[in-house]
Amino acid sequence: MHAIRANAAELMAPFLPAGRMDLVNDFGKPFAVQVTLDVLGLERKDWPQVAAWYSGVTEFITSLTLTPERRRHCLDCAEQLEAYLAPIIEERRRRPGEDLISALCGTEFGGVAMSNRDVTALVINVLLASAEPADKTLALLFKHLIDHPEQLAQVRRDPQLLGAAIAETLRCTPPVQLIPRQAEHDAVFAGTVVPAGSTVFCMIGAANRDPGAFTDPDTFDIHRADLGTARSFTAAAEHLSFGSGLHQCVGTAFARAEIETVAAMLLPLLDEVRYSPGFRYREAGLYTRGPLSLSLDFTPVR
Repeated sequence: MHAIRANAAELMAPFLPAGRMDLVNDFGKPFAVQVTLDVLGLERKDWPQVAAWYSGVTEFITSLTLTPERRRHCLDCAEQLEAYLAPIIEERRRRPGEDLISALCGTEFGGVAMSNRDVTALVINVLLASAEPADKTLALLFKHLIDHPEQLAQVRRDPQLLGAAIAETLRCTPPVQLIPRQAEHDAVFAGTVVPAGSTVFCMIGAANRDPGAFTDPDTFDIHRADLGTARSFTAAAEHLSFGSGLHQCVGTAFARAEIETVAAMLLPLLDEVRYSPGFRYREAGLYTRGPLSLSLDFTPVR
């Protein structure tokens, strides 16, 4: 929690006197990566390069089609990220610290320690899973609240509603839109046979708008009776933004702490928050989806 607050305060400081900030590019992306680097015990100053590498890995994983040039770029990014991590992992084996990489190096399964390749794969997975959704969720939360000023005012008056606002953001616009699964056996869905070994794309974004599960599902409403705010960050959540049951994302608790802490810091500081003049909202992504930018004006903090 201390690392989250410290990173957020440091990144926000230059923009508060100006009264303008791109919540995605000025704050959200560097914040999400830097906090993750702190947890892993990596140098925070390396964040732009690490972010560029993991973005290439993300593109490789989430793109349905890639040109040969983009495929080569993505594989280069993976190789460079692995080369960057290799000496660090070796160092943590010799001199472990309190960071996650050290913990992974000391983890055993059935009395067998994880290989460097295993640790590398898990570190890259942590980077993708924690940094990608966090900045998108934060930006989408503010977009929804700005678009619904009466609900923004309610959250400002009663900070206890912030959890519901985050949960409804995750339901309405999940940052991860789909999850691929492989069919173990032949299965029939809606009269169509899916052969064993086939890849099935489970559309979280559509499931979270299921009218059979949510009343008026296309409406953003932090007071909806079918939201189940208390369960929204557990395996029993009504929405599927973190998966479900045994297939729930292991980073859910960290994501909750990250988003709640930063949103609680930002809301009092961004007084009279609104879109900057001339700002045009655009979002992108299929596998993961979120705003390309979110330029905001607010009352300058002196």
